Amino acid sequence: MNGHVGRAEDRTTVGATGTIGAKPPESPRECVRIGFYLTPDFPLLAFSAALDPLRQANRLNENPLYEWVLISLDGSPVENSAGFAVPIDSGVDKAPRCDVVIVCSGVDPGHHFHSRALTWLRRLNRQGVLLGGISTGAYLLARAGLLDGRRCTVHWENYADFQETFPNVLATNDIFTADGQFITSSGGTVTLDMMLSIIESFHGRTLAVAISDQFNHPQIRGKGEAQRMTPEARFGITHDRLSNIVRLMQNSVQAPVGLEVLAQRAGLSSRQMERLFITHLGRTPVAFYAELRMERAHELVCRTSLPIDVIAQHCGYSSATHFARRYRAHFGITPSAERTAKTARTKDPNPA
Repeated sequence: MNGHVGRAEDRTTVGATGTIGAKPPESPRECVRIGFYLTPDFPLLAFSAALDPLRQANRLNENPLYEWVLISLDGSPVENSAGFAVPIDSGVDKAPRCDVVIVCSGVDPGHHFHSRALTWLRRLNRQGVLLGGISTGAYLLARAGLLDGRRCTVHWENYADFQETFPNVLATNDIFTADGQFITSSGGTVTLDMMLSIIESFHGRTLAVAISDQFNHPQIRGKGEAQRMTPEARFGITHDRLSNIVRLMQNSVQAPVGLEVLAQRAGLSSRQMERLFITHLGRTPVAFYAELRMERAHELVCRTSLPIDVIAQHCGYSSATHFARRYRAHFGITPSAERTAKTARTKDPNPA
């Protein structure tokens, strides 16, 4: 087994902060045991961001506070997104009792809806175990029927597909979400913030802040923050009114707002707005808005099974034919052809 065992008599109970509702370990002599269920091609960065805060918590405390166990479907090593296999402690059938179990899965979670794993997750839920999901981990929790009517988070690339697949789950764009016995993260570096939230619930904010400081992580992000970069960070915008216009564009891809209306809302004339875009972004507002819509279209074509005419509507095009022409002009391929090619690559990632 990985990790360390030590006493945790001074541990506060989970839920003390009112954010997470799991039960503490029954014996005060035990560490908090966290299990990580890893599926093939699980994201290495997100997993590291989940595991290393536990190591750091043990390092900073006189007695170890956490131990961890790595779990796969059958106990065999699992290859991660970087292409190397990670040793596993147990399969789901013989996994030890954990206080927390976190599902860590990658870009194709639908390939890992194994009945044994789903049955195991349902059993853990009945036992009151705190269940988490990293990146696309919420897919497995949702497929197990555990997230209906609950708020959760998946990576932004998978958001539209998740909503389509699980319409009874309240998917959010938050960086991570806590709802009752469940906590889910969008993955990547955000996983560190989620784990610090868990650690805070078990052992208080002082320890969480100390771990964050050790990782040169200057600010612990809260669960209500948005996943995507702000316009200022993503596009290097330093002009407040331009930032406001870009934010309005990003939020109105499905129902594009007229340029004159955008300018009025920013307190500018159409000519002033155009000068701002050319000066700061190197293209006109029309071209920039079109790029945002095509970016969204590309996500939906490649990450969901939505019909092309529905994707057209999601991106503000009333005609699927017009949408397909615009898509081909932008990407050099029609949306249908791109989806077909993507499906072929998924079935045969290493063609001869």
